[in-house]
Amino acid sequence: MPGSFRIARILGIDVRVHLSWVLIFLYFSYGLAQEQFPSVFPTSEAKAFIAGAVTALLFFASVVAHEFAHAIVARRFRLPVSSITLFLLGGVASLTKEPTSAKGEFLMAVAGPATSLVIAGASLGGAAQLSHALLGAPWLLPAVAVAQVLGQVNLQVAIFNLLPGFPLDGGRVLRSAIWGLTGDRSRATAIAGRAGQLIAGLLLLLAAYLFFQLNDPGALLIGLVAFFLFNIAGQSMQQERLVRAVGGTRVAQLATTDFVVVPSGTLIGTLVRDYVLPRNLRAIPVVDNGRFVGLVTIADLRKVEQDQWPTTPVDAVMTSASAVPSVGPDDALGTVLDKFSEDLPLLPVVRDGALVGLLHRESVAGYVRMREMLGFDRR
Repeated sequence: MPGSFRIARILGIDVRVHLSWVLIFLYFSYGLAQEQFPSVFPTSEAKAFIAGAVTALLFFASVVAHEFAHAIVARRFRLPVSSITLFLLGGVASLTKEPTSAKGEFLMAVAGPATSLVIAGASLGGAAQLSHALLGAPWLLPAVAVAQVLGQVNLQVAIFNLLPGFPLDGGRVLRSAIWGLTGDRSRATAIAGRAGQLIAGLLLLLAAYLFFQLNDPGALLIGLVAFFLFNIAGQSMQQERLVRAVGGTRVAQLATTDFVVVPSGTLIGTLVRDYVLPRNLRAIPVVDNGRFVGLVTIADLRKVEQDQWPTTPVDAVMTSASAVPSVGPDDALGTVLDKFSEDLPLLPVVRDGALVGLLHRESVAGYVRMREMLGFDRR
């Protein structure tokens, strides 16, 4: 996600924070300090804010745990997870591909809310236990208050995420159930997506009521959540229609066999001078004795200072073949679309280790536009 930075790497997964998270962290901390902790710290606003900030940090740690639950289950079903990002509306685990079975979708979806419920139960249970000791240890009151808030918020997160609308976890559960019963993922996505947009509409009405009738500033956050849900649900349905439109097409039909490669050991300076600049190439395959060994992109080249280009081989910065999503010439086009990414505008087409073509994202987009122009598919 653009505008985010890495703060940790756990189990091989980058944990990132988006700049927008700072805003929601301050908003959450201030809100807790004003609403939850004045009775705990009646004579110190500073201590109330610190307690709010600590609670906010613990809450966002529980959001990370929620997303890691998704990620761990996803890995069991061979779904790579590249990162987990905290942002304005919570957290998101970035999968490089969608689940390939209804069972995988269901288990991955329920893992997050289940984790939030466990954290909620542990927090509320801990608060209940600590409250028994307050008579003899009144200094435990802040800990009790923090645990109670943490438990309540995680309970609310679990309940909200189980609403049956895509892309919420409950929407994914709904999609997996319809997918499993009908065997039709496209139909399941359409139903879950429409349900997500319906929920977004109801949230927007709630936000309007809170803002105009109760003058509640929290309406803004609810409105942002509604906007996010509506757009993501729409994008998911559009992606599914795209997959259906190209489902019968093979990679070989759109892949180009007229491409440029550089041999292993080529210096970056030579690559830039002879290939990147004159041919306007954003990604170039690297081969060794005819075998595809890696891909070097503009992002890879920018990792090296320009004064080192004349002496640095591409092998030092390229993404190795094992880490680059590749496709076969006979693969169905609909099954490879999710392998493209912002930093990967093309996919190597490989047969028996040899590079036989390149599939460009622009070629897929042009193919879909042509189908629309000819009237095969609705936009």
